[in-house]
Amino acid sequence: MTCLGCPMLTTLYVARHAHRMNANHFGGGNVIPRDPPLTARGEEQTGELSSFFASLPAEEQPQWIVCSPYTRCLRTAMPVAECLHIPVGVEPGLAEWFAPAFPQDTGVHPSPRTGEHVVDEFPTISLAWTPLLYPDPHGETIPALHERMREVMRRIEKRCAAWGIERVLLVSHAASIIALGRMIQTIASYEDVREMPIRAGTASVSKYTRAGNVWHQEYNGATSFLLHGEERAWDFSFVPDNNTEPGMGPDWHDPFTPSDDSLVFRAKL
Repeated sequence: MTCLGCPMLTTLYVARHAHRMNANHFGGGNVIPRDPPLTARGEEQTGELSSFFASLPAEEQPQWIVCSPYTRCLRTAMPVAECLHIPVGVEPGLAEWFAPAFPQDTGVHPSPRTGEHVVDEFPTISLAWTPLLYPDPHGETIPALHERMREVMRRIEKRCAAWGIERVLLVSHAASIIALGRMIQTIASYEDVREMPIRAGTASVSKYTRAGNVWHQEYNGATSFLLHGEERAWDFSFVPDNNTEPGMGPDWHDPFTPSDDSLVFRAKL
């Protein structure tokens, strides 16, 4: 599916998933590790988020949603998609950030799912969107996460240009959207933008418009449309620069290991 001569991507909306349950308190039927669902407050926020996008002029509304495969992100994206009658693509490159797995004998982190893995639960997603990138299952340093988000955005832009998509909404996680927001506003390295403030409350929205080779931020983590305003704001000050976390265990089998290892992004820093 190509669109020769169509305009490139010009408008980017980036939303964090809505208010989620505490993973440590979640014992429901979801067998996907580290994938807690939304709270009742989060479900309310998804309605407020979809109303926000519906209130935009038609020529400013997103034409596609590209979403992290985690349940909290998909549950955030689907009401917007249903309200605007637009497709949702599942992109593992937008997945949650896991710090480097340590101790090393604790194994790897879980691989994110793809559209084929979630379509039974979310039957209206578009399987036309195939994976562009996977995060490193051994985890990422903070600079490596920033490089991953720069690269997945480069690939998303390329596909959107080929498909004639001018406006897109990305739904992802706090660390991921902060890293993405920083890296799309510069052609320099992580060190040049590591202090750039990107707001990332639950169900918040940032808007970016193209400005040559980089993007210009129109608004930063907007939450004025949410009844309770900004909640659970997160930033990298919550974790040390050398943050690590245990993997899933030395004998754990990852059922969603990518079949194409060339799509696994390993930052060269």
